[in-house]
Amino acid sequence: MSTELKTVDLNALEIKKETSMQDALIAIVQRTDIDPDRLEKFLDLQIKMENRQAQRAFNEALAGFQGECPVIKRTKKTDFASKSGGQVKYDYSPLDEIVYVIKPIMNKFGLSYSFNVQGGEKISKLFTTIRHKDGHSETSDLDFDTLHDDGRMNISQRRKSALTYIKRAGLENALGIVTAGEDDDARRAIDNGITSDQLEEIEKLLVKSKTEKKLFLKFLEAENFEELSELEAKKAIHALKNKKANAIR
Repeated sequence: MSTELKTVDLNALEIKKETSMQDALIAIVQRTDIDPDRLEKFLDLQIKMENRQAQRAFNEALAGFQGECPVIKRTKKTDFASKSGGQVKYDYSPLDEIVYVIKPIMNKFGLSYSFNVQGGEKISKLFTTIRHKDGHSETSDLDFDTLHDDGRMNISQRRKSALTYIKRAGLENALGIVTAGEDDDARRAIDNGITSDQLEEIEKLLVKSKTEKKLFLKFLEAENFEELSELEAKKAIHALKNKKANAIR
């Protein structure tokens, strides 16, 4: 009796769409008439296809999130003398307020986030990971001073403040969140709209990211780029630079 393995056209194997990937693979592996080399290639192809589908779903979810996430107001002000002797003033959106705004929108699109801190005595690195329910995730990182510069605080408070600060920055960076203070709102009231430089940059980024203009306008819910405000143009540029708009192609 010949023990020669028969080759089978894997494309002819009918796998119903409702069958899970795991069940399909088990069924294929149990067959004795499949060339092992072709089986390995088939498995690699299936994994790559799943990864691409998961990444596409992630991009679509993130684009949906950015389309619905409002501009978050900077409601807190800080004013303190730094350890180096200078005066520091700025407005910011507290972390709990940012989370309060973004959490229901992230849940709607199947997104979640997590933080991981690695570092030394003076400089640490924050890793912010955004995950989608279909399995794809993307991680960005930021370096930060382990101790906040506010001289009014003790060591423990400075360390906690530094971590809270970088978590705000990590979320804003990873999700493309836009924050604005009262002064920004006032400027927006007299905003003359998108600038010529912004318009030129959007046109260039459309070509670079291979994004269709018509679909991108639909994504922005606009008839044309000229009607965008300066802030809306900034968000459009951010989406193109991070290739999030590719999900609408």
